[in-house]
Amino acid sequence: MQTQRPHKPQVRVQEILEAAESLGVVGSDACGAPQLLAALCSPDAGSAEVLGLMRREPALCARVLRVANSAYYGQSRNITSIDRALVLLGLDAVRGIAAAGCLSRTFRRGSPQSLLDLRSVLDHSLATAIAAESLARLRSPGLAADAFIAGLLHNLGIMVQMQLDLRGVEAIARLRGRLDNRDIRTLEAEHASVGHEQCIAVILDSWQLPAALIAATGHHHDPMSAPEPHRRLAAFTSLGAGLALTGGIAFTLEPQSPTCDGAAMECVGLSDADLASTALDLPARVREFGCSLFA
Repeated sequence: MQTQRPHKPQVRVQEILEAAESLGVVGSDACGAPQLLAALCSPDAGSAEVLGLMRREPALCARVLRVANSAYYGQSRNITSIDRALVLLGLDAVRGIAAAGCLSRTFRRGSPQSLLDLRSVLDHSLATAIAAESLARLRSPGLAADAFIAGLLHNLGIMVQMQLDLRGVEAIARLRGRLDNRDIRTLEAEHASVGHEQCIAVILDSWQLPAALIAATGHHHDPMSAPEPHRRLAAFTSLGAGLALTGGIAFTLEPQSPTCDGAAMECVGLSDADLASTALDLPARVREFGCSLFA
């Protein structure tokens, strides 16, 4: 029988914010990567603002151009400027690529321990983003850009969770190593003082991102518990994460045997065939995107 961890007081919002600030993820002293990431993820960011932000970040521009010219977008290496990328790929694609590049820098800045393999977490986040976007295009094209961003950000709360309760996260990792495939919310309730979904919701709220992104990332393990107006976006995010795991793109805290959320599929009108077709080339697409992005 699993021994339940002695009760610990739940972490308050202010404690999450203080931990995030100590890692440089929020606050006036936050490093440039989180600030840029927050701006790029805002749907209010127009072409002129995105161009202005990126022109101040030459290394990020280089990453975006590598991805834009990669096999992922089927280009023949003819995109030589961010302006050209905006014309050929569109604003949402460029925002998404740039946000993925910023995410890598944000994780490196904030990761307090070596418990997790950073590249594995980033690959899973990227796979979730790509899968969630692809699923949204099948049934709700207007949500595709937000689905990519929500998938990309959904695990960002883990580094704050580790800052607040490393022992709890370590306990969960040990259970995963023993093939405990219970839902992460159950394991967090037993062993941690704060959940990673709560942490990401607080971070994105402090970034003043839209309620839809906060709800989708804060409920990605139980999308049907998200507020009704944002349930579809949460469902795409959750199903995208499931496809990433099905494709073997996982990290230490994820279950070995992922399950499919039938309620989420019904919510957005997706079939088993839809998921299977999206999963088919997902590992290859993640490799194409990731190799260019993280080179």
